[in-house]
Amino acid sequence: MSSTIVKPNDTVQAQVEALTAVAKKLNSEGKEAQALEAYTIAAGLMLGAPWLQHRTAELARKLKQPDVAALHYRRAAAAFIRAGFPKRALAPLRTAWQVSVALLPADPSAFITITLELANVQRELGFASDAKLSLANSNQALKAAGCTDRVPSGGEFELRKSAPPPNADGSQPPESGIKTSNSSPPGAVLSRLQGAVKP
Repeated sequence: MSSTIVKPNDTVQAQVEALTAVAKKLNSEGKEAQALEAYTIAAGLMLGAPWLQHRTAELARKLKQPDVAALHYRRAAAAFIRAGFPKRALAPLRTAWQVSVALLPADPSAFITITLELANVQRELGFASDAKLSLANSNQALKAAGCTDRVPSGGEFELRKSAPPPNADGSQPPESGIKTSNSSPPGAVLSRLQGAVKP
């Protein structure tokens, strides 16, 4: 593993490959928190790779980091949609919804955002009854958690369908392109993480 060195002028693809190789090795050695760090950096460099976003989300879920898991499941869904596979976006969005329930009642806005993303995809795929059920189930979960916030339903939801729902901070859902920055932080992190890998 020590032969894998990321240089600042390496392509994004080379940086991601090096980071994922180290992450896999760390994960196999039981150093899951460090593996998640490497996967998170790699996933940030290549937002359009649904497999990488999903792998990062799964490890974050295993490590009981629901906010990190939900973000990467959402990114995986966005990447599938951008690649022309909207049906494949359903599973990661459903899982993001499930893990974000754990954030209630502390963070209802993130839960509502994920619900709207899921319902939008369901509706656009022709699953209107599933979208309505997602909205109703979400409102039940919010109520059970003691939250006063509610997911828009019926006509309100139809008015919002043309624009993607904003995140809690007002920003749009996570992008799913390839980040083109060739900055050195991934290399510095990779060097540090490589030191944790057994030869």
